[in-house]
Amino acid sequence: MKVVLPPWDKTINKSFIPLVENTDRYLICWGGRGSSKSIFAAKKLIYRCLSEPYFRYILYRKTYNTIKDSQFQTIKDIVYDWGLQDLFTFNVSPLEIRCVNGNKFICRGGDEPKKLKSIKDPTGVWYEEEIPPDGDFITITTSIRTKKAKYLQEIFSINPEVEGDFQDHWFWKHFFKDKPDGSFSDKTVIDIGEGKTHEMTYTSHHSTYLDNKWIPDSFIAQLLQLKKENPYYYTIYALGKWGNKTSGGNFWKFFDRAIHTGQAKYDSTRSLHLSFDFNVNPYMTLTVYQIVNKQIQLIDEICLSSPRNTTEETCKEFINRYFNHQSGVFIYGDPSGKREDTRSEKGHNDFRIIQNCLVKYKPTLRTLRVAPSIEMSAKWINSIFLRNEGGIEIIISDKCSKSVDDFIYVKEASDGTMAKPKTKDPETGVSYEKYGHISDSFRYIMVSAFANEYEQYQKGGANFSIKQGRSLQSKNSY
Repeated sequence: MKVVLPPWDKTINKSFIPLVENTDRYLICWGGRGSSKSIFAAKKLIYRCLSEPYFRYILYRKTYNTIKDSQFQTIKDIVYDWGLQDLFTFNVSPLEIRCVNGNKFICRGGDEPKKLKSIKDPTGVWYEEEIPPDGDFITITTSIRTKKAKYLQEIFSINPEVEGDFQDHWFWKHFFKDKPDGSFSDKTVIDIGEGKTHEMTYTSHHSTYLDNKWIPDSFIAQLLQLKKENPYYYTIYALGKWGNKTSGGNFWKFFDRAIHTGQAKYDSTRSLHLSFDFNVNPYMTLTVYQIVNKQIQLIDEICLSSPRNTTEETCKEFINRYFNHQSGVFIYGDPSGKREDTRSEKGHNDFRIIQNCLVKYKPTLRTLRVAPSIEMSAKWINSIFLRNEGGIEIIISDKCSKSVDDFIYVKEASDGTMAKPKTKDPETGVSYEKYGHISDSFRYIMVSAFANEYEQYQKGGANFSIKQGRSLQSKNSY
């Protein structure tokens, strides 16, 4: 079709112009909010839809019913802005966009996995805002294989914020690991047999609000205000750096990454406090603390996955990291670790294994008789996060990424306990609780190390004299 469109330098921002004719298999537009990456993606795809003889493109989001107000609406707005509405039909049921030349956009959501495979001869997909789960990505990318198109391309217009440590996320590892930060092009060469290879090319394009000449001053002011009020969100939303997503319905309601994380460094002159959770999947959990007056600092995490997810291997890793420590070690943890079971020799339990492995440190056990009430201990710790209840302050090292993730992502069940939905490892078939184990290890040490404060909180918070560090079973001080 011969349609006159506005010149590219009049309709998209300068940094995106080279991407109009980009034919790489994967075009990754990522960065901060307000950079115009979604507008660029929509305009490029409208151009391709009008100019190519065969074009059948998927609009994808994790949830199908959110597409109508995102990619679908963005394309519709641009079509009307360009005066091309007579060339397109926007159908709501099924949700799709048809062009008079036979080309079209088809909408699919990750919540309808069977429909992801049902499109015949698609030429590409636009993943908007959210990075798809690796399962959805594999399903879709392996479906993009028609020979009818001028070229096949999958476009990502995403904000670089993911659940969990972004360096563990499949997308970051696949496209960004060991690559320069920002914009770059690369390729993966694949041996397809019989002496032949195939190149899978991709381009990473990083942008921020500074790349958008049409952005309102009011929006810039909002982003810059974050620099003082919430430096973490400033790096994500304004600078477009990789980060870890926050979410609602949290168990730790008043944990604030900007307030409660920071530098918490090991001090060789102070005791180490070790708290264990003995679940073995997705890892065995050991969190390492130091207590300075009434400030508890989480300075290290040892989270070993299979095949090292045992009590003994976890202790060996602690010894490797703190071999020369001579200032005392205290042990806390899940009371179930006192039970004998098949993971240890008869007559032994997890805490006996710990004592034997760490004998050089002459460790002192400060374990509870029974596990503390989840609901009550959580209310108390949340009050510490909120207002330093009892004068207690919590600092978590920003290097303890799994711990930070746990505090952010573990959810609250309807009864006030932790919600621990099962996740299934696609490779091993093992089901496990992704979050909550570090939170449990944290509760164990808190109710033991600050037993007086916890006891008083349960009584209603009357005045009391504070003696830091008494365990529920012992009057030994730290």
